[in-house]
Amino acid sequence: MARDFTRETLAAWGYQGAHDDVVLAVSELVTNAVRHGRGLPVLRLTSMTGGLRIEVADASPTPPRIRQPGADGGRGLRMVELLSAGWGVVRTDEGKVVWCEFHAPANAPSSSTTT
Repeated sequence: MARDFTRETLAAWGYQGAHDDVVLAVSELVTNAVRHGRGLPVLRLTSMTGGLRIEVADASPTPPRIRQPGADGGRGLRMVELLSAGWGVVRTDEGKVVWCEFHAPANAPSSSTTT
C-alpha cells in the first residue's frame, strides 16, 4: 500500500528523481515503523522546491539506530542513508517521526498522507 501510494504520488507530482529509490526508502521506513514502532504508522510525502521529504510517524518514542547488518536485518537505514540526501528523527508528543529527503524537482509543492 505505501509503495503504491508513493509511486502514484510521485507520478502525479511529476517528480523527476529516481522513483525506485524513493519507493525503497519509503518501504524501509514504513517497515521499521511496523517492526520496531508502536501503533499504526503514518506516511507523509511532501514536495518541496528542489526536492521531496518523506516522513513516517509512529507512537514509539524510541529512535531508530543504524546497526550491524545480520541475518535479522540491519540494512534498511543504511540504504536510506545511501539513497537519500539526508535523514533523521524528530520526537513528538505522540512518539516520533523518521524522515529523509531527496533532491530532485517536482511540479508543485504539496503534501500527501496515508496510514
